[in-house]
Amino acid sequence: MNIRDIKKISIIGPSGTGKSTLAIKLGEILSLPVHHIDCYFWKEGWVEEDKEVLRKKIEEITNEEKWVIDGTYRVTLENRFEKSDLIIYLNFPIDFCIESIRKRQKAGKSDRVGLPMYLEETEHGMDVLAAWIEGYAKKTVEPHINPLIAKYPDKVVELKNRKEVEKFLKMC
Repeated sequence: MNIRDIKKISIIGPSGTGKSTLAIKLGEILSLPVHHIDCYFWKEGWVEEDKEVLRKKIEEITNEEKWVIDGTYRVTLENRFEKSDLIIYLNFPIDFCIESIRKRQKAGKSDRVGLPMYLEETEHGMDVLAAWIEGYAKKTVEPHINPLIAKYPDKVVELKNRKEVEKFLKMC
C-alpha cells in the first residue's frame, strides 16, 4: 500500500517514544486530522475519564473517514486496530522511554504535545509514569498488544528507535 493512500493510522507504544509528535508530523504530511487520546482521557487535575466514555469517543472518531490517533489505551485498541489502515508500534527500549519523560518534565510544559493545556507534568507524576513504563511490557504488551498485532500483521510497522522513525517519515 502506498503511504499516500493511508487514511487511518493508529500509533501505539509506551510513554516517551514520541507518539504525539509522530502523529502531528504524519497528520501534516498526509493531511489527516490528529487525535491524542490523552486529551480525551485526562480531565483537569489528572482525573481519569470513564473508560466506557473514552471507548465510545474513540469509536466515534474511528468511524470518521480519516484520522491519526496516538495512545495505547487498551480499551480503544481492538476497535482502532480493526479500522486502521496502518498501525505504528513504537517499541523503544524502556530505559530510553524513562529518560525521555524525565527530560520532557525538566524541559517544562511547552515541550509536551498531545496533553491538555490544563495539565502539568510534575516530578511526582513522572515517578508514577516511570513505574508504569517499567511494567508496560508485562502489563500491556504481552497480554494486549501482542495478540492484536498477531491479528493484523499486514497493518503493523514496528519502529524501535528515533532513527527508524525519521527513516519512516522520509518515506512519507
